[in-house]
Amino acid sequence: MKIGIVGLPQVGKTTIFKLLTEGRIDTSSWVKGREAHIGIAQVPDFHLDRLAEIVHPKKITYATVEYVDLPGLSRGEGKAALEGQAKDMATYLNSLKNVDTLLHVVRAFDDPNLPHTEGSVDPLRDIGLFELELIFSDLAIVEKRLERLSKDLKKGKSPELEMENQVLQRFKEALETEQPLRNFDLTPEEEKRIKGFTFLSAKPLLLVINVGDEDAGKIERIIDEYGLQKQASMHNVGITAVCGRIESEIAALPPEDARMFMDDLGLTGRALDRIIQKSYDLLGVFSFYTAGEPEVRAWTIPSNTTAMQAAGAIHTDIEKGFIKAEVVSFEDMVELGSFQSAKGKGVLRLEGKEYRVQEGDVILFRFNL
Repeated sequence: MKIGIVGLPQVGKTTIFKLLTEGRIDTSSWVKGREAHIGIAQVPDFHLDRLAEIVHPKKITYATVEYVDLPGLSRGEGKAALEGQAKDMATYLNSLKNVDTLLHVVRAFDDPNLPHTEGSVDPLRDIGLFELELIFSDLAIVEKRLERLSKDLKKGKSPELEMENQVLQRFKEALETEQPLRNFDLTPEEEKRIKGFTFLSAKPLLLVINVGDEDAGKIERIIDEYGLQKQASMHNVGITAVCGRIESEIAALPPEDARMFMDDLGLTGRALDRIIQKSYDLLGVFSFYTAGEPEVRAWTIPSNTTAMQAAGAIHTDIEKGFIKAEVVSFEDMVELGSFQSAKGKGVLRLEGKEYRVQEGDVILFRFNL
């Protein structure tokens, strides 16, 4: 899973990046510019930890998330692209081309030493302003492609080009009325046809409200505190909050010290956990597990994935040679300790290629190369 960290300038994106990567990356040498920075975060997983305690593997492998920290997108940059003044949008778009979702850091903290680029702190205004820049950027791409399609269709019609033209005309109408493209539900054929475009407003969006130290207690009530009910009801939009400065410091502490610090602030969970869980929910993904003496490992897959497709997440050869999946629930595996014991108790299930994998399933794949 790959997530792009975006937002206006001076909202705390790099702080959030440090928090998510648990301070493992030195950002002190970073300079202002258009360069993207990449970091990997392990996905905290109590299921995996518990399985490791039972199985005692030689290796534990957590699922990971790749975060891409982008420079701030200022007011007018998306519109400049629409008006033919490319500026640095090409570089920006290329950095976000393959991300699965956007993590929009929204500033909700005051800091006299770090003036807001818009002159005041207003999360609702900033959410709308940034969305508009994404929409302008997408409209520039759509208009340029439609112009090219018009010429191509005059030379000779084809079902593929006509489908693309129809989809992009619908996109153009929506964007011109300032509607993001993530509201669209496309057919698989339509999705395949436009897959090569980097439409930013089409990507799922996780709003992360970055509050000040004094507002740490508001994190659980963030939607009501900042009037985000409209955003919370939007298609493919998720919302959570962090207290960036403090929680990035907590992320670098030993577990016991971090727990004490969180208790003092009234924080019920880590920012990393909140953001990753919201990201998983937004993208509709979850983990299943493989567990044996060599390795206990978490694998991230989309909801409604079949056993055969899940096998392919491990290796294409396992998918091609799939025979059966031996499946034990997490609860039964923890209670019984092994596939063999689960089989003896009659709770191990043999599932075929069309079985829909469930969150927490522990699976041993049988395959023939």
